[in-house]
Amino acid sequence: MSDEEKVLSPKLILSILSIALIAFTDIMLETALNVSFPVLMEQLHVSSSTVQWLTSGVILLTTMVIIMSSWLKDRLKNRTQFMAAGLISLVGILIDATSNQFPIILFGRLLQGVGAGVGLPLMNNVIFEQVPMNRRGTMVGLASLIVSFSPALGPAFGGFLTDAFGWHMIFWVVVPVQLFALVLGWMTITTTVETKKVKFDLIGWLLLSAFFIGGLITIDRLAGDGLFNLTSMIAFGAFVFGIVGYYFYARKEAEPLLAPSMFAKPMFRLAVFAGFIIQMINLTFNYAIPMGLQIVLHESSSMAGLALFPGALLQALMAVISGALYDRYGAKLPNGLGVFFLILGCFWMAFLPFGFVLFIIGFAFMQTGVGFFNGNNMTNAISNMDRVYHNAGNSIFAAMQNYSAAVGIALAACIVSIFQNNATNMTTGTGLGIRVTYIMDAVLIIVAALMSFSVMKKSNPAANSIPVNPEAEWHKTEN
Repeated sequence: MSDEEKVLSPKLILSILSIALIAFTDIMLETALNVSFPVLMEQLHVSSSTVQWLTSGVILLTTMVIIMSSWLKDRLKNRTQFMAAGLISLVGILIDATSNQFPIILFGRLLQGVGAGVGLPLMNNVIFEQVPMNRRGTMVGLASLIVSFSPALGPAFGGFLTDAFGWHMIFWVVVPVQLFALVLGWMTITTTVETKKVKFDLIGWLLLSAFFIGGLITIDRLAGDGLFNLTSMIAFGAFVFGIVGYYFYARKEAEPLLAPSMFAKPMFRLAVFAGFIIQMINLTFNYAIPMGLQIVLHESSSMAGLALFPGALLQALMAVISGALYDRYGAKLPNGLGVFFLILGCFWMAFLPFGFVLFIIGFAFMQTGVGFFNGNNMTNAISNMDRVYHNAGNSIFAAMQNYSAAVGIALAACIVSIFQNNATNMTTGTGLGIRVTYIMDAVLIIVAALMSFSVMKKSNPAANSIPVNPEAEWHKTEN
């Protein structure tokens, strides 16, 4: 169907809204639960390095499912994918709302990760299949706005519910939203592209999964066992074997899940690595600040959530503003502003004393930088590639940035846990671990900034075919 034949009907708008609501609840649960980690550690009798799997494990599994999205798009109709994603996620939510055992809660969260991995790419597919070109930006903006506000609302929402009603209420509250989205999606989502039978690249998926899982387990085990033990060595071996094996395997495949040939261009390679580091740093902040506020400064979960709210809101707003700056001035201005605020936020947290207001300001600096940088970094990198590589580039950014989020949380949890285990008391150990995490972030942000400046030098200012929206294209994969 041509763009002239497509109609932006109320039914189509509602179908996109239903998918965006599923994505909204998945991301909000993730950010809402982060502020409840100290409470969960106490009630479930687990360490900080263990409790972080409730977030990093979900992000990891979401990444593993996202790299299957091209195959799912070819094999299943849109409504089938949506209902499967929503129902799987809903089952996970109900499990977590009723359980008090950490392994069962983790299983429920992993189900939510499967649902998110299926559902998030679907929003992009519906928009790019069915929305007319001249209205596509509007619908992308609407869907992005809904999804972007979930990290802003999540921490305050989770902190208030945890203090007032207990952490189980975080899951109960989103059940009606999930049910509403499922009914709405069932009634409105359609498919305009015929499905077809295609072979699933199981070998490529297993190799990438070994890489993702092995790396995360290696980081996690460092806190308790170090690198030189059987579990850590097996995990590290899987990590190396997965990425090396996939590289040589994918070079022979006509349509690999993630195309390694994209990394042959230095500008694209540097943009991916800079984005990886910055997203990783971003998630160390999301983990360490609630820990510091509650364990070191003895604030409540509600106050920890409120401390994150201004920064998360700024990220959502800056993402919109930075997109307009990119369209008008190119990537240098928004990316430069992003790097400036990222450096300011990292050094603010690394070298100033701990304090409630100082934490709010530091996180606000960081999130402002992320809002300016992340989407435009990806848009600029992909726009500088030939159009035939755009979908593959989006797929690589989607996988790498999801994985970097899981790595960031696991790395922060590992550092904090090491200092907690070797300190005379929990407060002292947590404070030292958080401080070391922020100093590490300050070093890494300089590395990412140098990569970003190099990207700007290698960019072609004229390369701006159709701008790739950072939220809508986030999970688009090659057909």
